[in-house]
Amino acid sequence: MRRQFSWVLCLPIFLIGCIDFGGSRENDKVEIIQEEKSPNGQYVATSFSCSGGGAVGYFYFNANLRKAGEELDQLDILMGKHKDWKAFAAIEVRWIDNENLEVSYRQKESPAYKENNAVKVKSKYGIKIHHIIKKPKQ
Repeated sequence: MRRQFSWVLCLPIFLIGCIDFGGSRENDKVEIIQEEKSPNGQYVATSFSCSGGGAVGYFYFNANLRKAGEELDQLDILMGKHKDWKAFAAIEVRWIDNENLEVSYRQKESPAYKENNAVKVKSKYGIKIHHIIKKPKQ
């Protein structure tokens, strides 16, 4: 009886944890910082900032590569394991040619970011992505 009573008390708490209290990414505020079409016009490279998350909140910078005419997806990023960590800044995109894109940026270098920053998209749609890490400001 005591065990059943405990389950009855715990069930509402468990169910509340499954409810989404407005954490939808559709309310993110995305600001495009730089957008460059590939020389042949087939692809678009974008650097952007994204904020959202309500009371918990997040704000980050990242880059995206997509086919021309597609909407920007703020979760389809080129750098970082964790999509909403503010690990990168001063992001610039530059097309070298139709098959090569250069993405330059500063990144946080503390040990807490080592695993996150090791994840970088090296190629997408057959386009080689060259990651250039800028030196920190002195």
